[in-house]
Amino acid sequence: MAALGSRRPAARSSATLARIAEILGRPAEAVRYAAIADQVLDAWRVEFLDESGQTAGDTQAGYVRALSFGLIPGELRQSAVRRLVELIRAAGNHLGTGFLATAQLLPVLADHGYADVAYDLLFQRTSPSWLAMLDRGATTIWEDWDGIDVNGNPHDSLNHYSKGAVVHFLHTHVLGLRQAEGSVGWESFVVAPAHHPEITWARGSYESPQGRVEVAWQIEGETFRLTVDVPPGSTAEVTFPNGEQATLPPGHFTTTRPSVGLAPARA
Repeated sequence: MAALGSRRPAARSSATLARIAEILGRPAEAVRYAAIADQVLDAWRVEFLDESGQTAGDTQAGYVRALSFGLIPGELRQSAVRRLVELIRAAGNHLGTGFLATAQLLPVLADHGYADVAYDLLFQRTSPSWLAMLDRGATTIWEDWDGIDVNGNPHDSLNHYSKGAVVHFLHTHVLGLRQAEGSVGWESFVVAPAHHPEITWARGSYESPQGRVEVAWQIEGETFRLTVDVPPGSTAEVTFPNGEQATLPPGHFTTTRPSVGLAPARA
């Protein structure tokens, strides 16, 4: 399993170095690191991926990292994510990821058409889960799912980044605010909430290099109301519940659309 874990970051790190070299105008290094990334990717697929999209380890964490890092070919991605969902359902809608995969778990599910499964994990109230901590009196997110035992004794860190990384999902998918792919310094950002019937509003802001970005949305009966503040130098790419898309220039915008199509999409 050490090799299964180590080759994944090697492929991603090499690809990232290639992209950095390209941006810095160093084509020789870009070609070199891109070739290394391709070689590692090919080796990983030969060793750890079969023709059905199943990984050798067959764990939640393994599928999450492979999908997040783009290691699984496009034609096998839905097969792999379906297997990830099977493992989650078999665990009674509990996550089975640790330090290296928990941060990507919910985004991977939502981005592959399984936002409903992501929300099932987010709303789970028995351990291991985030709300189980809350029900046991947590005011921070613990390093260990059972960071305070039944006798009230604390274990490990009681305020930790690993499980706390779920907050990123609240920004990028519940609120729906994230930088657009390929954008630099938030010159373009996306507003595309992944909806759930029990969540009727969200609001948040981000201090971007271009200025303060603010987003708020609310569902009132059959109306979806969205407010977006786009700072100078930025544009917002908005996706509404009915699938309609719009590009907003700098300024303050409030608009409404029918609250249709709010069930999480399934690819």
